[in-house]
Amino acid sequence: MDRRTLALMWVGGAALAVLLTVAGPGAVTAMLDRTLPRLIDAAALLLVPTSLAAREAVRGCAIAGFVLFIVLCVLARRRGLPSMGAAVAVTILLLLLVGAPRDWDHAVQGGRWLLALILTVVAAALMTRRLAGNTRGPGWRGRDRR
Repeated sequence: MDRRTLALMWVGGAALAVLLTVAGPGAVTAMLDRTLPRLIDAAALLLVPTSLAAREAVRGCAIAGFVLFIVLCVLARRRGLPSMGAAVAVTILLLLLVGAPRDWDHAVQGGRWLLALILTVVAAALMTRRLAGNTRGPGWRGRDRR
């Protein structure tokens, strides 16, 4: 990993620390608790006029997109590209959005699944871009090895 990436991580961590210090961790958590349900409700409103079959299609596409993303992560890992952090992050976000897999068969929550579909498609597209940008073959980890 190059120095610029590490420096950006430290700057981001410092900015988060300042935000949490100024606003307080409780205020940030409360804001997130208010924002996520609103986002889910807004996505659900997009699916209200659709049929049950359309909502099931969104759910199926979200699950397929997640599987595709994981396969792309494994391929990236085999080529020596970083991908496991993204796989863990997307998996956690997906589970936060739609619940545990045991709830998937009876929870037709259109808004949650629409957000999950968007998450998995964007994640798969970014991982595809990462794989397409790797033109140097196996074991190559970036343009410079500082």
